Amino acid sequence: MARKRTPAKSSASAAAAASTDTNTAVEAANQKKKQWLWTAIRIGALVAAAATAYVARDTPRVLGFTSQPQTENQPSPNVGFMAHVLQKSKGQNICKPEGYVMDTCSDFDGIEALNRRISGPLKELIRTKFFRTLRVELYKPCQFWNSEGSCFQRDCIVQPLDEDRVPSEWRAQKIDQTNFGPFLGSFPRQRPEYTEKDFAIVNDETYGEGVWLDLVDNPERFTGYAGAGANAIWMSIYQDNCFNVPPYLQDTAGGWGSQLVNVDGKSMPFVQPPRKRRELTPFLQDLAEEDRAVTLPADVPYEYRVFYRMVSGLHASISAHICADYFNATSNRWEPNLSCFISRIGAFPDRLQNIYFNFVLLSSAIQKMKPYLEAYDYSTGSAKDDLAVKRLMPKILNPVKNAGLLFDESELFVGAAGRELKHEFKENFRNISRIMDCTGCEKCRLWGKTQTLGIGTAMKALFSYPDRAFRGGFTTLDFKRNEIVALITTYFQFSCSLEGIEMFRAMYQDFVTDWQASNNAQKLP
Repeated sequence: MARKRTPAKSSASAAAAASTDTNTAVEAANQKKKQWLWTAIRIGALVAAAATAYVARDTPRVLGFTSQPQTENQPSPNVGFMAHVLQKSKGQNICKPEGYVMDTCSDFDGIEALNRRISGPLKELIRTKFFRTLRVELYKPCQFWNSEGSCFQRDCIVQPLDEDRVPSEWRAQKIDQTNFGPFLGSFPRQRPEYTEKDFAIVNDETYGEGVWLDLVDNPERFTGYAGAGANAIWMSIYQDNCFNVPPYLQDTAGGWGSQLVNVDGKSMPFVQPPRKRRELTPFLQDLAEEDRAVTLPADVPYEYRVFYRMVSGLHASISAHICADYFNATSNRWEPNLSCFISRIGAFPDRLQNIYFNFVLLSSAIQKMKPYLEAYDYSTGSAKDDLAVKRLMPKILNPVKNAGLLFDESELFVGAAGRELKHEFKENFRNISRIMDCTGCEKCRLWGKTQTLGIGTAMKALFSYPDRAFRGGFTTLDFKRNEIVALITTYFQFSCSLEGIEMFRAMYQDFVTDWQASNNAQKLP
């Protein structure tokens, strides 16, 4: 199993207290559900109260993490957020995520507006040769448990890129590590997996036995990889590497496939969302595998909370991509699946909010790296692609730079205790990089490794270098080509996730509207 980290003592005591509160809250919740069955009027009052509370909420409750326990009559703020996201109507300023994204300097409106400005150029940029071409060590052995084997379904398999399509300059850089030096004979050359400044396992393209891949030809989507093996990846990440921060850990953490089978072997088919808007909040509350009285302990270090949000946001973004590009066996088509989205994220609504957090984190890193990214050599030998990158990069970098302060990294890892926290932070995130090698699905492994490297590159820019390092000659910076590709690719993945939220919101509105029209037609004489 993945190596476990010892949480802070204060976190452990808070978690024990939260566990006691959980039992009481579960009993109260069960009693409340019985009351809802008999009193329809109180359901309406509950929904109205939740909507009022959401509009008047304070910043921490936007994200579902509050130092105060939820009252018996109040749905979880996480569930309220999810319901508001799905109920938002286009063109109307109602039911809209608002306020500040917790632990950032950004608000939901500003983040969605920024994404609308950069999503178009990003879509074009990631299709250029520089950003779609990546060399990945795809077949490293799992270090933590005996893998169940590989998924050999068609959609699990990656399609390698013919090396003739890779710029010769990149291929020529590969270093022979079978022998080392002319003296004292020959011996295997060992390379470090990372430097002290790295937050992830970098797997430099100049080393190892990596495979050249075209990311556009191998998109992140539903693969059919599911069950105990897929869930073990996320369970290990949450249980062993998140400092015991998650306020409640579900029995199933979701895989990359249909999620029809949980780690306990029980069936979990996708559910159909309610056709009446007033039933959405109670529906999500019943679906959510969380307890309404369980809150994030107030004394958890800020750094641990940020770590959990990053992992949670990555998990939600992956789920959003799977549901947005889902294979419908009936129609034999790839299409968005609303029931998949409700089931995967409706059961864990806090993760939806953390998609916004990760988008902020990545934006802030790109903002800081702007001079370096502007000066970077993106040459591929293709005049068309090189000119496209030159044209598109300012359309992304300038709006991000002009967005103002998004995230204040100076608040993390302060003082002597901060240095130790940073060391733990790096160790745990590198561990997550290694856990991705245990994924039995090639395509899932590709995207898990690429996105952990992308987030790790963002953290490296934010926490390993001062601002002045990104001005002038950049002589102190050490970013490999695959880190730049992973950073921009991961940014694009989260941009697509935010667009996916809007798409599923519109799908839900259409779902309810179509049902209402059909129901009204049946009532006509």
